[in-house]
Amino acid sequence: MSERPGTGTVGMILAAGYGTRLSPVTDHLPKPLLPLGGRPLLGHVIDTLDRVAVGAIGVNTHHLPTAIHDYLRARADRDRFRIFHETEILGTGGALDGARGFLAAADDFLLHNGDVICDADLSRLVAEHRRTGALATLLLVDWPAVNSVTLGPDGRILRIGTTRELPAATTGTRSLTYAGIGMFSAELLQDIGPGFSTLIDPLVRAIVSGTGRVRGHAPAGVFWNDLGTLGRYLAVQAAMEEKPSPNGPALDVAEPPGPGRLERLTGHGSDRRFWRLAAGDWSAVAMAGGAGDQEFDRMVAIGRFLERHDLGVPRLLAVEPEERTLLMEDLGPDSLYRLVQAHGAGEATVREGYRRAVDRLLQLQDVTTAAQRDCPEAVDHCLDTAGLRWETDYFRERFLTGHLGLDDVAGAELTAEFDRLAAAAARQPLVLIHRDYQSQNIHLRDGSPWLVDFQGMRLGPVTYDLASLIYDPYVDLQPAFRTALVDRFAAGRPETPRQVRAMTLTASLQRLMQALGAYGYLGNVLGKTEFLAHIPGGIAHLKAVMAAAEAMLADGNQDEIRWLPGALPHLAALLARTGDSHA
Repeated sequence: MSERPGTGTVGMILAAGYGTRLSPVTDHLPKPLLPLGGRPLLGHVIDTLDRVAVGAIGVNTHHLPTAIHDYLRARADRDRFRIFHETEILGTGGALDGARGFLAAADDFLLHNGDVICDADLSRLVAEHRRTGALATLLLVDWPAVNSVTLGPDGRILRIGTTRELPAATTGTRSLTYAGIGMFSAELLQDIGPGFSTLIDPLVRAIVSGTGRVRGHAPAGVFWNDLGTLGRYLAVQAAMEEKPSPNGPALDVAEPPGPGRLERLTGHGSDRRFWRLAAGDWSAVAMAGGAGDQEFDRMVAIGRFLERHDLGVPRLLAVEPEERTLLMEDLGPDSLYRLVQAHGAGEATVREGYRRAVDRLLQLQDVTTAAQRDCPEAVDHCLDTAGLRWETDYFRERFLTGHLGLDDVAGAELTAEFDRLAAAAARQPLVLIHRDYQSQNIHLRDGSPWLVDFQGMRLGPVTYDLASLIYDPYVDLQPAFRTALVDRFAAGRPETPRQVRAMTLTASLQRLMQALGAYGYLGNVLGKTEFLAHIPGGIAHLKAVMAAAEAMLADGNQDEIRWLPGALPHLAALLARTGDSHA
């Protein structure tokens, strides 16, 4: 890498910091190398400097320096960078002293924090700095939560933080934030000594001197973000997925991908957004719930409760309640659903995964009393008669009418059948249920089942989760294997196997109607049309369950019949009108 920058303007990127607010991500990846819009953040910063014809660029390092050095060395324009490694972190002022020889050889330098992204036209900042002969010209943005720089109407900065305001007219002043980007005369170096210091110190002294040579440039409509929290980082990433980088397309420079990887995870029904974030052999899953995520706090509380009881849930690595974001342990891609898609439902590993999922379900139900005592969030909802009837009305509205277009489903006969179904399901013992215990929400790692998407947990009928698992519209299990799974579950229950089978048929009717209602809503209202592809499987399962329930009713065993809702002829007639593969 070149030793001398020559004269003119050089760039300086501050990239030494720990990025502690983004830990544990930044325990594995320096913040300037966060993947953003398919590129390392540092690549965006270099593009920004290049748009004002900066030649040589200095970069200071301290935290995880090898990663930054390797990234710069792998760039096609590697020879323009000078790296200034700090064995002890020197602060924003000490970083300039550490690069003194590099910076002093130029007329002025453009400083850019390595952990911010901004779309301001810095050529105007450079021009204003040179026109006024300022010692420093700081780019200022309006960030109300942290605004601490007072800008006078004539462009002079009157106060930074708690600095005493100079005796000057205050009319027209504005409170703004230093963006971490500024143009500086090499003269500033004369007031920076060796060792640790902050850039604020010489700026404050210059303000107090009364020369008016510390100025601010505050263009309107600037996009800026310091990516200081997981929530802000993910928000910028989501915006970039919708449109290109705010700095425009990358310049024509061969740029390495960087050590960080960010992959959007799709295919779920909620409004939450998920990404897999990885660096080397470390990875985690980031979730952004959005301001309207009313279940975020429940998810965190339930997750911590389940973790304490060793029930196979991802550890929460970082939680930001105000921003509704969190970072969790990455369970890997091997959900039961994915394994079935790859190997088939009859493969030995898949079948063992289902058996262990049944065992996990029994373990979950065993902590019902503990949840009632220690985790009110897990039991503050109940899938009781009212909740069960909501599900079947949801099916009527979103599937029968909204998807199939049927206009004769509001009659008293169907309502009476739904009432009987809810009453039968509600007779079952109430236990802790996941509420969406299906193949996509059960991962296998080291042979054990791990659960995700558990924020809907509540009290509910004892076989509801079992029904979700064995009559999952995403997967078609063989009838004999379904029966074996029901019997495995029954072995952990006080009821007889045939009683559990009857209870499971009732819960399966209920659950399948809820699922079909959800598919209709997600596919037709929210536009997530991929869910419509699972409707034929859901209808086929629902018809099979109804046939099995009718067969059990025909046996006339009162000890089993009491767990069934009785005949459902109106529902059967409606299902007959759907055909065998209606989507």
